[in-house]
Amino acid sequence: MIYYPLASTIVSGIFTVLLVIQYMRRRKIHQLIWAISLFMFFVTTFLEFWAEYLFLTVPGSIGWTELSYKIYYILTPTMVALMGTGSLYLLTHKPYGKYFLYYTTAVSIPLFILGLSSSLGDSLYSVVAQLGTTEIGGKAMPSYVRIFSPFLTVPGGIALIGGALYSFWLDKSRKYNLLIALGALFPFIGGVKVRFADPTFFYFLEMVGTILLFLGFVLSWEYIRSRKAGGK
Repeated sequence: MIYYPLASTIVSGIFTVLLVIQYMRRRKIHQLIWAISLFMFFVTTFLEFWAEYLFLTVPGSIGWTELSYKIYYILTPTMVALMGTGSLYLLTHKPYGKYFLYYTTAVSIPLFILGLSSSLGDSLYSVVAQLGTTEIGGKAMPSYVRIFSPFLTVPGGIALIGGALYSFWLDKSRKYNLLIALGALFPFIGGVKVRFADPTFFYFLEMVGTILLFLGFVLSWEYIRSRKAGGK
């Protein structure tokens, strides 16, 4: 199981570098937002891998420090919302992306402040002891921090998945959007399962989603390049 988040880390790291390069060449706002969100994804998947590694190899370790757990928790929902924001910037000429970015920022600021300043006490240790594995669902965080998460992950996931499907519906030749939609759907399902205390297959779903997202975006770049070469 430890190799799944490692694979997600490697793919998301490559993905982030490619998005930064693309942004440096074209200077599109959606590319910058996706690059930031993918960097967050790289950080969170690495923290998952490192927590699992420590939990399995270091006797008595719970995998997390209080700081790494907080960083992991606050970055995850913000990352999803930013991915959805990037899709809205790309898919519509109306200022929906800008409004959603304002919304994401407004919800993320208190999440970051309260998440980083909260005191976990012994809750992280007790949750890990109860589960018998590392904790990735946020159960050790106070309820006043956890309340912000669905306000970012749900609309962000809908924007990313719905945006890709809408783009495919408008132009059936853009089949890469189906990969992007599936790539967003798999970790979204895994995240919902984790939210309800069922982490089964989360790392696998996350890895598959990461690969599908990466393939979808690469194919989208090839599609755009071929369209430009054909003068369309």
